[in-house]
This record gives sequence, C-alpha cells and structure tokens, in this order.
Amino acid sequence: MVKDLSRETEKGGTRKVMMAGYALTAVVFVGFILWFAVPQMFGATDYLGRPSTGADKGAPATTVGTGVPTQREAVSKAAKDNPAGNEDSTGGRARDVQQTASAVNLSDQQRQQLRSIISSAHGPTMDRPNFEMMIGTSVPRQTEVADLPPEVTKVLNGFWGDQYLIAANDLVIVDQHSRRVAGIIAGVR
Repeated sequence: MVKDLSRETEKGGTRKVMMAGYALTAVVFVGFILWFAVPQMFGATDYLGRPSTGADKGAPATTVGTGVPTQREAVSKAAKDNPAGNEDSTGGRARDVQQTASAVNLSDQQRQQLRSIISSAHGPTMDRPNFEMMIGTSVPRQTEVADLPPEVTKVLNGFWGDQYLIAANDLVIVDQHSRRVAGIIAGVR
C-alpha cells in the first residue's frame, strides 16, 4: 500500500510539471502574438513592413495614414536650396534630403499666403497617405502628386520645380528627382 501511494504522488507531480509546461507555452505564444502580430495588424510599421523610425519626439502620434508617428513641420535644406540635384545609384540625393531636415519658421503672413495659394490650386489630396509623413520618406509611385505652384516656391523661397500633395490638412512637398518627402507644412488647408 505504501508503494501505491508513492506512485500516485509521482503521477501527481508529473501532471503538475506537464500543466506548468502547457501554461508556459501558452504565455510564450500569447506574448509572441502581442509582440509581433498585433502591432503589424494596427499599422506600427510603414507600408513596406519596416518599423517606423526618426519621428519627432514631441510630435503626437498621427491618425493620418498608417498611424505611425509623424513630423509636424520640417523642410529639407538640400531639397529646398538645390531642387535640381539628381538622384544617383547610391541614393545620395535621398540621404541628403533626409539628413538636412530642419524646423520650419514661417510668419503668420506666409502661412496665410500658403493657405490662399493651396485652396485655389485644387491639387491632389488624400485623407490618409500611404507613406510615413517624415522628411526623406519615399512617396510611392501610385500616389498622385502635382507640380508645386510657383507662388508657393516664392513664399518658401525654394523648392523650384518640385511637386506636392495635401495630406489631411498638411502640405507635403515631394522632391522631383528622388520622390522623397522634402517638406511638411502643417495646417494649410
């Protein structure tokens, strides 16, 4: 009888170990789903599946597009001052556009002029862009853009020959050669 009792105790211990193993497996599985699958389902990566990077730390998360963080207002000095710069096979133009991003300093008068120009231009608009709203981000070929009105280039003192679109209420300037976001001006519409 003592022998049978020890076998029961041994079987009970084995069951507890097996149950703990099942529980641990379930926790790991749920953790994996929460860590990997859920963020991708809710757009925590850009349109190519890469994690988002480089957002303004002070900028709130956007509800525009994929829901990834966005720059509020910025322009690329390289794109603004040298719109004729061509893209090369090494991606040098794209790097220059991204690496020379700086804050926008517009007066109230300049903002009003931009609003007036954009409202009369009737350029392409989209509520939810299919790209990350960051200086240097590639704008997909299927995204409609239009030539930037010459009046805008005068107000901003640059970006001659570039293109644009309106994303939500923001003016997005697209570099003509690299098709990268070269400027973001908030609240023009």
